[in-house]
Amino acid sequence: MKEYYDITHIVFIHAEDLHGTVEKLGAYASTVSYTKDGIEYKELMENEEFTIVDEIVFTHIEDSN
Repeated sequence: MKEYYDITHIVFIHAEDLHGTVEKLGAYASTVSYTKDGIEYKELMENEEFTIVDEIVFTHIEDSN
């Protein structure tokens, strides 16, 4: 049996005053996805430009038969 986790970070983007998710978390900058006025954006942002407000953890379990 193999068990692994996917973590989704929910962020608040200060300049846009809205929430989004981190696609790729880096040490100094991260790729953040968000929707504004019905348009989806994926931008590289410095980590100072947003705050992580929550994490959603998905647990995956696979049988190794």
